[in-house]
Amino acid sequence: MDKLQEIISDLSLWHLASKEELKPLDINAGPCYIIEQSYVKDIMIGYMRKQQAIIEEHQRQQDVTVIQFRQAQEEIQRLTKENDRFRKAFHQFANMKIERTAPELVIQRYSRYAKELLEGRGLEGDAE
Repeated sequence: MDKLQEIISDLSLWHLASKEELKPLDINAGPCYIIEQSYVKDIMIGYMRKQQAIIEEHQRQQDVTVIQFRQAQEEIQRLTKENDRFRKAFHQFANMKIERTAPELVIQRYSRYAKELLEGRGLEGDAE
């Protein structure tokens, strides 16, 4: 039910004051509604509970968003470090000295060196 329908249904429970009821209130123009205090209190309590539920839901959504944002930042940092490590490994690998040996030995040596680079070892010097 939208807010307008809630107001309309609330107003339907009010009763229109008679002229005798209005005289002590000194109201000069227009109709006036007399509402029991307990009814007003119930309406206000209901409204406040709805507002509190909305506030709590917004807070929960904000907390979830903050957690997701932190996780995304951590993932970006992790990927940046990993990317830097791969970049360094690629440059080290590209700058290795060329040796004249059997092709199987070269492949084996480069393979071992590439594994060391990817694990974070061997970044300071060249391959043997």
